[in-house]
Amino acid sequence: MTRRHFHTIIIGGGPAGMGAAISLLKDKAEVCVIDKAVFPRDKTCAGLVTAKTYRLIRALFGDENTDGIFCCSANTIRLFDRSELLTESALRQPVRLVNRRHFDNALVEEYKRNGGTMLEGEKDLKIDYEKNTVTLSDGEALSYDYLLFADGALSMAHKELRVDRRGLAFGIEAYIPARQLEVSSVDLYFGYLNSGYIWVFPHGETVCVGAADQFRRGADYRKLLTGFLSELGVDPQGVRYVGAFLPYGELIPQNRLPENVMLLGDAGGFTDPISGEGLYMSMQSGIYAAQALGTPSPKKAYLDSMEFISRTVRDGKKVQKAFYSFPIQKTFLKKVRGKNRLVAYFFEEMVDEYHYEYRSVKQLLADYKKSK
Repeated sequence: MTRRHFHTIIIGGGPAGMGAAISLLKDKAEVCVIDKAVFPRDKTCAGLVTAKTYRLIRALFGDENTDGIFCCSANTIRLFDRSELLTESALRQPVRLVNRRHFDNALVEEYKRNGGTMLEGEKDLKIDYEKNTVTLSDGEALSYDYLLFADGALSMAHKELRVDRRGLAFGIEAYIPARQLEVSSVDLYFGYLNSGYIWVFPHGETVCVGAADQFRRGADYRKLLTGFLSELGVDPQGVRYVGAFLPYGELIPQNRLPENVMLLGDAGGFTDPISGEGLYMSMQSGIYAAQALGTPSPKKAYLDSMEFISRTVRDGKKVQKAFYSFPIQKTFLKKVRGKNRLVAYFFEEMVDEYHYEYRSVKQLLADYKKSK
């Protein structure tokens, strides 16, 4: 028996799901968000908030002061080739950082405050696409007009699509008390991983140290991060690690799903293959999906809106293969050594904002030379 009908049911209460949910509430839609976790919960993510992401956060929270959401900010980005400092680049405007446990919970609380229905701790869902129902773990069923999956890189929707998960990345991170590791800049370390990097980001009273790489069965990522922490002079004894699978440049085709079912954020493969940034694409996909549901052809409208992001993923995947090949990366790191302004320009134009596409890197370099 159906307990209640909703205009939209969203599986997953992270930034993608909440981007859609909060946007739909503004249009007075009946929304239900279902998540397997109970908030607040941990989430593997470095937590860097670019300028383009900050605008989306402000849009979701309205005109309210959002400063309490961020744990700190950084004015400098540093690149390392293993332990060698290559560049130390001052940014024109600081980047903000969030702890995902607190940030995601703030989104959930904003959604609840606006009257949204939230079901937490639901780990055993059953989807009937023909009947448009979601059956909860206690056997009760909810019906929907639209179903949005925002449940991460291992989305339950992938079973229906038979998604090959061999192309995923794996991320692992730990939080170190700031008194043990003094860091005020955004630090990226290359040379430790085959197809990824290590990050060390300030998080207020803690420092987030993490690594992400294309997943390889048998790889000991915990051992890798433990060794890295030791190199930084941090005693890894008692350090708690959290890990998760992440998209790595593979878009998930959605045309085999029913017309009223869409994939958002990581569930759709929407993560930048070079920077690894997922927050922007996740939140933007949720907002676009909400806007598309009010059109005559919602899925087409949604995928059309996502074309720039999809193109960024596709083009980034091509660049990724070259950038993370060992000889090319070593050449790149050698060439950027000491080029602080170039690194800042690239970050500000292609990470903080998407002023250039990956297919336009040559144009970016030409414009950089003109700006010198």
